[in-house]
Amino acid sequence: SGSFALSLIRGSPQRAIHGPVRLAWRPARLPPDQRQDSAVTNVALCVVSSIAIKKHCMAASTSKA
Repeated sequence: SGSFALSLIRGSPQRAIHGPVRLAWRPARLPPDQRQDSAVTNVALCVVSSIAIKKHCMAASTSKA
């Protein structure tokens, strides 16, 4: 979990990706319980895309070497 926190702190490209995603997935007019549910979805999206970005970065660095 430490490396995940690090990637969140470091990952400015991730934040650039998640800005529009967060807006799309969390309309303010939803009731609180649905908003909570979409917050969970948002976390899942963060995890999935951070994994995807890590894999992409690893693939890019190995193809260069």
